[in-house]
Amino acid sequence: MSTTPDTSSTDAAADYAAAGYTGGLEPGARPALIIVDPVVAYIDKTCGLYAGVEKPAEQMRVLAAAARAAGVPVYITTVVLAPDGSDAGVFFRKVPALAAFLPGSPYKEFIDSLAPLPGDTLITKQYPSAFFGTSLAANLVARGIDTAVIAGLSTSGCVRASAIDAMQNGFIPIIVEDAVGDRLPEVHAANIFDLGMKTGEIYSTAQVLAYWESL
Repeated sequence: MSTTPDTSSTDAAADYAAAGYTGGLEPGARPALIIVDPVVAYIDKTCGLYAGVEKPAEQMRVLAAAARAAGVPVYITTVVLAPDGSDAGVFFRKVPALAAFLPGSPYKEFIDSLAPLPGDTLITKQYPSAFFGTSLAANLVARGIDTAVIAGLSTSGCVRASAIDAMQNGFIPIIVEDAVGDRLPEVHAANIFDLGMKTGEIYSTAQVLAYWESL
């Protein structure tokens, strides 16, 4: 069910295949949906983190509603920082735009219809990965989850870090191409290509819905 992402070079996929990047992963029978940082900062043009990702946000809503209807556990992450950002350490020093997540900032609020609902699990973090320094992996293991369907923001940052950590923790990563986004299309495309070659499988929202319906 996985797709081959577009790349900037028609020879890129062939080059990777020749090098041995040819494995595929089948999704398991116990998936969870992880929506990474669906917050206003990325859709509000007055914020430095604005990334023009309104369309991916729409697909996140579709996925969240479908997951709840199918009984697929929903996890939603957000960044929660100390007033001085000190708990984000080097990350905060490298990316001052993370001030959007400081207490009192309107940009750290959830995008409309993407806040956790009763029955969902909220994961708070200070670094890019949804797994780093959080209880996410332990929670997934406790529920017998084998597959992490990942949507959210941004493709090259927190989504990528979360997908890699999902793989490293033994979960099959499914990155939903039209439900993740980045501030530059070429950055999004390059990261989708690389994740598909090295980390997990790239699905569309429609493919994820078909997968859940098949369970």
